[in-house]
Amino acid sequence: MTTQRIEIRRLLPADASLYRDIRLEALRLSPEAFGSAYETESIHPVGWFAERLDRGAVILGAFRGGELAGIVGFIAAEGPKRQHKGMLVGMYVRRQARRAGVGRLLVDALLRLAAKSVELVQLVVVKGNEPALRLYQSMGFVEYGLEKHALKIDGRYYDDILMAKDLVGRS
Repeated sequence: MTTQRIEIRRLLPADASLYRDIRLEALRLSPEAFGSAYETESIHPVGWFAERLDRGAVILGAFRGGELAGIVGFIAAEGPKRQHKGMLVGMYVRRQARRAGVGRLLVDALLRLAAKSVELVQLVVVKGNEPALRLYQSMGFVEYGLEKHALKIDGRYYDDILMAKDLVGRS
């Protein structure tokens, strides 16, 4: 897969079936990378995912032809004291599309979108996910904290690395 043939666009309710498929794949194959669980979301019909795309976070998709190769979400914080920042959430690239620049294209598109409305983008990456950590670091995200035992799956704890990127160039 080459990056030249990748189209990044916002997912719409009409994309709900594609979104449901990739989201459930992500939750099933990488449970430690997400706060939600496959068992929680897999019970929902396509309509629930369509509603999420219509009224929830902005979800960007990376398409190669008609195939959805990756997704990333953006949630802007609400309220006068937090509206200057947002969160990168739900990042997932299908295995066959990894190491082809899809993740970088998704994060770049998200940062361009975020820069229109916020000054700071935060994210969480599970400790041990070195490819994701390297990607985020290479795109200017810096670590600012560690949440120990952020998730517990089948008796095993996972720590979360907290990262942020300043979009306005302040120190």
